[in-house]
Amino acid sequence: MGQVNIEPDTIEHLVLQQAADDWLPIGNASAYASDFVTDLAERKALLLDTIRSLAAAGYIRIGQLAFHDPEQRRGLHWVEWSGGLDDHMARLAEVYTPEVEDTTWWYYACWLNLTDAGRQIVEALPEPDDRFFKGLP
Repeated sequence: MGQVNIEPDTIEHLVLQQAADDWLPIGNASAYASDFVTDLAERKALLLDTIRSLAAAGYIRIGQLAFHDPEQRRGLHWVEWSGGLDDHMARLAEVYTPEVEDTTWWYYACWLNLTDAGRQIVEALPEPDDRFFKGLP
């Protein structure tokens, strides 16, 4: 795992900071990426590159939410996708489809989980600029 230099108020900073609160759905990460690139193809490329570099550095893990008890559909927990980083990124490229207007399926198809190494990075950085959170509840 190689270290990645995270500068304040970058997409990397936002992804890590937002994943620190709880697991981060790909849809939220995409919304933050739109602050940097509006073109959907460019946004997708930016976010996929960002996630790959953060995961390769060991700052985040890639997966989904699953039920502890699937029959009763209770008790969500985070589960890492099987395979290695290339497998995760191939799957993410398939499920992350910001070009599709109906976000019902893709918005929550992937969740990012901050690692202890990622948490250390977040704790060393300042809070992101307020401009990223204008209009949010």
